[in-house]
Amino acid sequence: MRIKPSIISEMLNLILISLIGIILLLLFISFKVNLFTITPLSIFSYVLIIIAFILIDEILIKLLYTYEIEEDGIREIFVLFSKKETFIPYPNIMKVNLYKSFWGRLLNYGNIIIHGSGEKEIVIRGIRKPEEIYETIKNKTKGGQKE
Repeated sequence: MRIKPSIISEMLNLILISLIGIILLLLFISFKVNLFTITPLSIFSYVLIIIAFILIDEILIKLLYTYEIEEDGIREIFVLFSKKETFIPYPNIMKVNLYKSFWGRLLNYGNIIIHGSGEKEIVIRGIRKPEEIYETIKNKTKGGQKE
């Protein structure tokens, strides 16, 4: 089963980037902010630019990673210029965490962090209905099975 990111989390990111872009345009056009001088407006502009880069990075991460829940484990696939796969079999999963922010709780999206043996870790970001995926993974791991 392929896990898809939540459209709501993607839309929120795009709205935030758009708002930051509009604010930066207003600062540069209306107030004629010069980034080469140190003023409170230029510092505010630098902070907004840094926040925009962080949000763009998050959006790109969601687009470049694919996650699959298979019968024998969980696979993370990263494709940019080359392809990198990480696979954690269910017996090697040590811990599964579910994280939902305030907006995630309201709009039903969140992150799942899967800790494997050793240094392996898979972070599934911004997925819809994360409780269902969390329960599916928990039930397939050794700790969730009834004996």
